Amino acid sequence: MAVTTPRDTGTDSPIAELSKKVDEGFAQANKKMDEGFARVDSDIRELRRDTKASFDKVDKRFDRVDKRFDRVDKRFEQLDEKYDRLTFHLLTGAMAMITALLGVIVTLVVTLIHVF
Repeated sequence: MAVTTPRDTGTDSPIAELSKKVDEGFAQANKKMDEGFARVDSDIRELRRDTKASFDKVDKRFDRVDKRFDRVDKRFEQLDEKYDRLTFHLLTGAMAMITALLGVIVTLVVTLIHVF
């Protein structure tokens, strides 16, 4: 049996160089990705800050609108009380007029019965 020794093919150094270039390429890609992610994180933080500020403004506007509605509610409560008093007085007056009218009718009937 013959023992053979591997011969130097001359491809070891180009493969090592290619491997080194690939590693450098991955390192650069990783660096660019890290920079990109950092930029995206910064943009998201800024967007959150802007969104929070906008919602704070909207909350303040809603508070002002709520105060206006509270004033309007109070006015409606006052009008409701006035309407209730007016309704009470109108019903009382209508009952008094109906009682008076019934009194007149009864008086006329009694008078007609005594006359005939």
